[in-house]
Amino acid sequence: MTTRKRKKDSNYVVVKENGVFVARCPDLGLSSRGATEQEAIENLQEALALYFEDLPGPADG
Repeated sequence: MTTRKRKKDSNYVVVKENGVFVARCPDLGLSSRGATEQEAIENLQEALALYFEDLPGPADG
């Protein structure tokens, strides 16, 4: 099973590997996993939020 979706200008792919779902964002090299497809996606969205939170903004220099 492979799911491809686009969310907030970041592509991600979800695959089932060794009994767990893995969500990957190849654009940024991030991945996350979960017991269900939805859990993997939610975990990836959290990782993406943390990734973007740590990036410097225009006012940061």
